[in-house]
Amino acid sequence: EFGDPDDPETPNAWFNLKTINYSAKLNLYTSSNWKTSIGVSGMYQTNENKAEEVLIPEYNLFDVGAFVFTQYHKDKTTFSGGIRFDNRHIDSKELIEGTDVKFDAFTKNFADVAGSAGLSYEATKALTLKLNLARGFRAPNLAELASNGAHEGTIRYEIGDHNLKAENSLQIDGGFEMSSDHVSFSAAAFYNHINNFIFYRKVLSSSGGDSTLIDPDTGALLTVFKFNQQTANLYGTELSLDIHPHPLDWLHFENTFSFTRAQFSETIDGTKNVPFIPAAQFITALKGNFLSNGRFVRNLYLGIESDYTFKHTHPFTGYNTETATSDYWLVDITAGTDIVRRNKTLFSIHLSALNIGDVAYQNHLSRLKYAAVNNVTGRQGVFNMGRNFGIKLNVPLDFKWN
Repeated sequence: EFGDPDDPETPNAWFNLKTINYSAKLNLYTSSNWKTSIGVSGMYQTNENKAEEVLIPEYNLFDVGAFVFTQYHKDKTTFSGGIRFDNRHIDSKELIEGTDVKFDAFTKNFADVAGSAGLSYEATKALTLKLNLARGFRAPNLAELASNGAHEGTIRYEIGDHNLKAENSLQIDGGFEMSSDHVSFSAAAFYNHINNFIFYRKVLSSSGGDSTLIDPDTGALLTVFKFNQQTANLYGTELSLDIHPHPLDWLHFENTFSFTRAQFSETIDGTKNVPFIPAAQFITALKGNFLSNGRFVRNLYLGIESDYTFKHTHPFTGYNTETATSDYWLVDITAGTDIVRRNKTLFSIHLSALNIGDVAYQNHLSRLKYAAVNNVTGRQGVFNMGRNFGIKLNVPLDFKWN
């Protein structure tokens, strides 16, 4: 990535990242009811910094994991379960800029066991019940462990902590699915307890305001963030309703509602709310499919979608990290079809009109929400895209080799 448009041949940021992934799996079919798999997977990764701007250090990383998974099915009951062991080894290299140490050298090993067990029961032809229990594990990534630089994409300066521990979690979730010829409904809920949950927060100055730095390359004012850990509890639900009434089998009326809430086990600077949690959302879509066997025009569809995102009233206000986010309502329209000749698709065309109300809105998960005030509009932060139109043309190519 170049930093000077007058000198595009000189990179400003260049992470020479090389990754080798590997995996091997053996499927064991011991009986008609049992299906079992065992295997290993992982990766080897190296990073070299070949430009002046450096956000993370050079490093070597090696992941190895071994797992076994089994599934049992009989009559109306399906049981599945698995266990996996993972180990991550990281060698991070020192970097000295002038007389200052930008990155300390360190070596880390993270190892733990994850597993899950799930049960599905077909109570009736129309009703299926599900229950799952899982233990999770996640090693911190290099950005969380060792960042020390300007992250231009988020307009902030990030500081990692190589003393971070691996996250581990215990989750229970359950739900049910009901379906008939014309209506489908599903509901699910989860609760997740996470130890050593990794999150970011602002760093405050000695005066109590935001700690800021000036990017020496761009002159931009960057807010300083650092990574911390704390025990967190997350819970939420998702509801889905799909109506396709008879005799209007071509019509689909789909509705989805999702909600997630997260809190720390202890108060952090006056709040227990966890950062970077999405707001509740309700999506409704009405779609019609026509001409499935048309002579020249086939698979025509028309759709309209309503996306209402609720106001986010539980931001992580500790250290002035987050603020509440207003609700917004978006409406999208889509259409498309296949053009056919002699029973062969010549091309497909898809049209879209997104955010047709040209609503000015910000997603709570957008880090650009906290950018500086726009002098033209007088509003703080970068807003999401307004009204926009799109057209996509797909042309299938069929090559025959003699």
